[in-house]
Amino acid sequence: MKFNAAAVLAAALLCLAACNRPSTHFTVSGVVTDTLSRVPGSMVYLIGPDGPIDSTAVKKNSFTFKGEIDKTKQLVVMLHFPGRDKYDDRFLTSFVPDVERIRIHLDYPATVTGSPITDAIGKYREDTMNLYYEHETDIGSLTMNGDTRAADSIYQAQLAKIDELSRETYLANTDNALGRQAITQLFNDLDAPELEELLSKGADFIRNDEALLALLKVKQNAWATSAGSPFVEIVGTTADGSPTSLSDFAGKGNYVLADFWASWCGPCMMAMPALRELRDRYKDKGLVVVGINVWEQKPEDGPSCAKREGMDWDIIFTSGNEVTEAYGIEGIPTLILFSPDGKVADRLLGEDGLEEMLAKYLE
Repeated sequence: MKFNAAAVLAAALLCLAACNRPSTHFTVSGVVTDTLSRVPGSMVYLIGPDGPIDSTAVKKNSFTFKGEIDKTKQLVVMLHFPGRDKYDDRFLTSFVPDVERIRIHLDYPATVTGSPITDAIGKYREDTMNLYYEHETDIGSLTMNGDTRAADSIYQAQLAKIDELSRETYLANTDNALGRQAITQLFNDLDAPELEELLSKGADFIRNDEALLALLKVKQNAWATSAGSPFVEIVGTTADGSPTSLSDFAGKGNYVLADFWASWCGPCMMAMPALRELRDRYKDKGLVVVGINVWEQKPEDGPSCAKREGMDWDIIFTSGNEVTEAYGIEGIPTLILFSPDGKVADRLLGEDGLEEMLAKYLE
């Protein structure tokens, strides 16, 4: 038999390439020693964004999961034992399946080792929380002494630092789960054009993420109804069921303050006395207050609350989410001031700053 050196070399190189090819699968090696893991029927679940992926019983204090490596996802491992709701357990942790072998200790508190992206997410969360609470004592002291402006200034500076950290983190991780988490944080504070630019820099899984796109749509609608924009029509009914709309009030030559509220919203109810006082102060200068009732669980809740609270101004009662979506409203009370020509003059989330805002336009 003739020896073919070239063929042997080619086969050896092929084998070497196959042996060195990185695995596309991960293995989670887990340990849980808490006595709850030995309760008959106890299971450990592997949960993805769309629900449970796999489950297994604990055997000799150990469990194992396998799956495909994917640095774009965060998965959850959770111990579930009988008598508890499936997603209401202390013993859980999340991880990114970014490497071949990951170790999880599922006792309380749970720990994950071996996953670089999981470690980076943990550090990012820790750094974010440290920044958030960096001046907590100072803010509390200033607030108690009545210096809310100074307290808010420090608070806004903290948020700016968190945004800076999140932006840097996102831009360095646009192809993995840490980047997705960082840009989600930025959705709290940035406007639509800034977010659109950042999203365009992300990998497909970020650019096409349904949850992020839904959040972006809210931001886009808020941007489209920011200062200088014409009002978007709101259609609803009065307390007795008669049709009414925002165009019955806005664009008629008066400043119109639209208060978006719900009966179950504590801050909305707390804002009512100030709203009434400011209405009385500025009504002779042309201020018209219109309540926009939104997000009620039952249709009758809004009218009964308005009667109980003595809301003696016009109210448009609405249903569904169309109104709040159209104005990009993320929380209530939201207060939007329309100028006499019907354009948005200003808007606030919460009553803080309302007196100053009205004085700016009506004094």
